[in-house]
Amino acid sequence: MTHVRHPLRLVSIGLLLASLSLAFSLYGASQTLDPHLWWQAARAPDLHSIPQLTLHYSFLPRIAAAVLVGAGLALAGVLMQLILRNPAAEPATLGVAAGAFLALSLATLWAPSVIHAGRTGLAFAGGALAGLLVFGLAWRSRFAAQVLLLAGLMTSLYAGAINTLLIMLNGGLIKLFIWGSGSLAMQDWSIVLYLLPRLLPACLLSLLLIRPIAVLTISDEAAASLGVSPWMIRLAGLSLAVWIASVCVAGVGVIGFVGLAAPEIVRRCGYQRVHEQLLAAPIFGALLLWLTDQVFQLLPTASEIPAGAATAFLGAPLLLWLVARRKQIRPIIATQIAASSDRVRAQGPMLAVILAVAVAAVCLSFLIGRGLHGWTFTGLSSPEATLFWRGPRMAAAAAAAVLMAIAGCIVQRLTSNPLASPELLGVSSGSALGVIVALLIPGTGAAMSVSLSMAGGGAILFLLLLFGHRKAFAPHDLFMFGIALTTWVSAFVSLLLASGDPRMFDLLRWLNGSTFLATPIDAIVLCGCAVLALALLPFFSRWLTLLPLGSSTPAALGMPLTRGRGLLLAFSCILVGLSVLMIGPLSFVGLMAPHTARMLGFRRPMMEMAAASAIGAVVMILADWLGRILLFPNQIPAGLIATLIAAPYLFVLMTRRS
Repeated sequence: MTHVRHPLRLVSIGLLLASLSLAFSLYGASQTLDPHLWWQAARAPDLHSIPQLTLHYSFLPRIAAAVLVGAGLALAGVLMQLILRNPAAEPATLGVAAGAFLALSLATLWAPSVIHAGRTGLAFAGGALAGLLVFGLAWRSRFAAQVLLLAGLMTSLYAGAINTLLIMLNGGLIKLFIWGSGSLAMQDWSIVLYLLPRLLPACLLSLLLIRPIAVLTISDEAAASLGVSPWMIRLAGLSLAVWIASVCVAGVGVIGFVGLAAPEIVRRCGYQRVHEQLLAAPIFGALLLWLTDQVFQLLPTASEIPAGAATAFLGAPLLLWLVARRKQIRPIIATQIAASSDRVRAQGPMLAVILAVAVAAVCLSFLIGRGLHGWTFTGLSSPEATLFWRGPRMAAAAAAAVLMAIAGCIVQRLTSNPLASPELLGVSSGSALGVIVALLIPGTGAAMSVSLSMAGGGAILFLLLLFGHRKAFAPHDLFMFGIALTTWVSAFVSLLLASGDPRMFDLLRWLNGSTFLATPIDAIVLCGCAVLALALLPFFSRWLTLLPLGSSTPAALGMPLTRGRGLLLAFSCILVGLSVLMIGPLSFVGLMAPHTARMLGFRRPMMEMAAASAIGAVVMILADWLGRILLFPNQIPAGLIATLIAAPYLFVLMTRRS
């Protein structure tokens, strides 16, 4: 296919970005120091002048670091995209950046001397391990583009959950959270001097890969026929990309989506050749990060806004656009959901076993705990106190899990996708966004918080159904929609945390599903809602049986498709909105519970949702119990524990289905 080059468009975009970046920079410098003193401050600042010192040791190094990091990330992104033949690949979306930062976080807490000795090697090791995990998950699919991207984004979420746990257990490390979101705040030229000698040789080495990668982009067979090993090319190129990304993370933290946007601009201007992308993308990456950082510097309290959060805030819509413009692929065959007789086992005894396990989990949570004197068997000695302290949080967590599990079953049947869930598809993130808005509005009561939570989830699920109809409900495209939205919400939360508002640390705890502050009223309301939801399920049973079969079969049998989907949509949004208020947006109960129920042989809608509800309750009860005892007297949010349990489960599931 011949691509029409638009050199005027490329140059115009470049000049526009450069002009805006320079204009904002000059304006920012004028706010710091009088223009006639700029040259003196840049060369030899007056040590008694704070504005000159600020310009020399903070403002100018910030611009230099933005240019270096932007160019490096764009180069790493274009290398990954060319080698993997995936236009949405870059260090952030493939989990490399998150793995590198996790390694640095662990070393900061438990081996700080290693940071000073070799943070680059440490970051490279973390990024390489994350990359190996991603490639291992995508191995069986022969590194299919969307499977690889999904594995990378899930690895990023998992590493982010561990980082969040570390930060919550070390309250003084909130600055680590901000730096991990990509901080370009500078106090001297040390970061620039760290980046320059490590990125410049890597850029020169990338020029040696132009011809091998050009052959590889044709086909593996073409490379092999010329005596070049495709695997060696991939190993060399990906290793170089991981090295560049690790250096950037070690220098300024995680900054995403620059490596996604810069190569896309070059390609949209018709420049598809390898050498054109490798040469032009770093220039646009440098300009994009420079401009983004300068724009956000104009906002109030902008000196503390992480640059990575800013780029993610702007880049997540770009990921949605990339997914939306992909060609439609065949819809998923919903055999796992629609089949009601395939491998159906004796469901009554199995459901009884699940309920017995749930009762055992309740007893474990009530009777066994940890106190000041170690492990205690407290339930029988002081039942009133135990019920008062442990009952509400356990009941609220279990009821929220029941609601999320039912919503997960409904969403999977609405999309005919056995791997869908409110968490992965962004529905719970939409509900979380509604709660965040309620938190920021003074005087908002519980009723308004619930309403905004439901409205946020409903809006996202409605958009998801519209988007899914265009894409024939292709599962991986739906995942990209949800994870891009989750990334956007995470960036929004990072911006809020950087604001310094004292409410934001409580917001961080809530987002991770803390049940610590659950009250008896919360437990009663959620339990009542869970019972009511279970009681309403028989009215939806026929619709849930027919919907996975497609549109023609339900219509032929007299089912009102529009009304049925609308009611199920509203019902699931109410359930997600209520659940998110207690266990946060990323518990993955909505994925694990329905899938486990089907694995145990529950295929008919009513039995599946009953079993999924019990399984979800067990997961959250145990997560709440583990959160209480693992690091006593510290408490880990139950939703975060459930995420740490569910992510490996999803990894295994991806390996089996890829």
